[in-house]
Amino acid sequence: MRVLAIETATEACSAAYADDDQIIERFQIDPKGHSERILPMVESVLSEAGVLRAELEAITFDSGPGSFTGIRIGAGVAQGIALGLDLPLVAVSSLMGLAQGISRVVEDCTAVLPAIDARMGQVYWACLVRDPQEVTGWRWQQMPQVTDPEAVDGPGIEEIGVGSGWDRYAEILSRNRPTIWHPDCYPSARDLIEVAQRLLCADSAIPSTAELTYVRNKVTG
Repeated sequence: MRVLAIETATEACSAAYADDDQIIERFQIDPKGHSERILPMVESVLSEAGVLRAELEAITFDSGPGSFTGIRIGAGVAQGIALGLDLPLVAVSSLMGLAQGISRVVEDCTAVLPAIDARMGQVYWACLVRDPQEVTGWRWQQMPQVTDPEAVDGPGIEEIGVGSGWDRYAEILSRNRPTIWHPDCYPSARDLIEVAQRLLCADSAIPSTAELTYVRNKVTG
């Protein structure tokens, strides 16, 4: 299936294209440049793949949590393309994207505690456990939420910590828990694609007016 992925929910901006033979991604950390960069990234991956927009079969994007502005940018681009081409649209959580990403590089990754810096002294976080019975391959042990880092609580097994929240609050988040962490990881478009493909196979595409996962009502940029 020819899938385009768009990721702008955090400091990193990326676009990826995948089909049965290849995956192509453009990725850059640029907290303030998402609106200028994402469309050129989309055109770049499609050009390298030799694929026209009209040949796409599905669109996926990061629905949050993360930067309010970034989420809206990515959702707007994804929804615009999907609506214009009448394509299925798949929303993937940034926290599940982080879990999927770290599972590519860490063997025997069974439990992940992704945390994204939410500013204001808090983190967006969740806990995901590998579960082959789930459509996405992941089960929410703790649903996405925003709390002080001291309130983060995993399943009591060895988790892998990942995301910008671990960069800022590693000492607090790792306290009294057998956790290893990878703070320099961001959600990326390529990691959305595998989750999206599973959801598409299960007919879990969503309307082009999909609800976004802000988690917190107060704007943080």
